[in-house]
Formats: sequence, structure tokens, C-alpha cells
Amino acid sequence: MTDQKQNIEMLNEVVQNTELGKNTLEELMTLTQDRELKAEMCRQQKRYRELNQEAHTALAALGQQAKGQSMMAKMNVSMGIRAKTMRDKSTRNIAEMLAEGSSQGVIDCLKAQEDYPQASAGAKSLTSQLLGFQRQAEEKWRSFI
Repeated sequence: MTDQKQNIEMLNEVVQNTELGKNTLEELMTLTQDRELKAEMCRQQKRYRELNQEAHTALAALGQQAKGQSMMAKMNVSMGIRAKTMRDKSTRNIAEMLAEGSSQGVIDCLKAQEDYPQASAGAKSLTSQLLGFQRQAEEKWRSFI
């Protein structure tokens, strides 16, 4: 795989990961009355948006359009959220779901770093920023459990 192709793939991983994060937070935000949890959700959603925009900008600079989450992936996430919160909308349950999601985000970033070793320093840096953010987010969510 060419370096250019690896850049594009890695940046698309960032786009998909950040879209999943911001969309999940948006959906879960409507389910909680916990002000502290909701404030943290807003803060993290803002960071996901920033990282998402950086990845979109980098892809545009390469003459590419971002490949975001598929409609099927979005539906699967939404259905999973509904199923897990149907009977339990507690802060603890929502925080646990978010911690699990952040953990998966960490894994996805690590896989991208492994899969695209020839990506540019910029793409690697953006992935590393997202990785660090996801690790911090996971710890923050655990504090609500």
C-alpha cells in the first residue's frame, strides 16, 4: 500500500472513530439528567468535533473526501444504545457504556497505527491525539461508575 493510500486510510479511521464518538454522545446526552455527566459529554463531544474537522481538512488537502460511518453502522450503534438503556438510564450504566466505547476507540487507534506504518507524520500525529483523548475519556467515564 502506498504512503498516500496509508494516509487516506488512517485519516478515514480518525473520521469514523470521531463520528462514532460524537454521535454516541449526542444520543446518550438526551437520556441523562446528571448535569456533571452531561457537561463532560458536551466537553468531549467538542473535542471529537475538532479532531473530526482536522481529519476532514487533511483529507481535503489530499484531494479526498472523508468516508464517514456507514448508515448501517450508525443504525447498529443507535439500536445498541436503545437496547442497553431501555430499562436503565442511570449515570452508572451510561458511564459504563461510554467507558467501553472509549476503550474500543483506543483499540481502533492502535490498530490504525499498526496497519498504516507508512502514513505521514501528520496523520500519525492526529491518530495519536485521538488515542490520547480516548484514553483520558475512558478514565473520566470510569469516575462516574
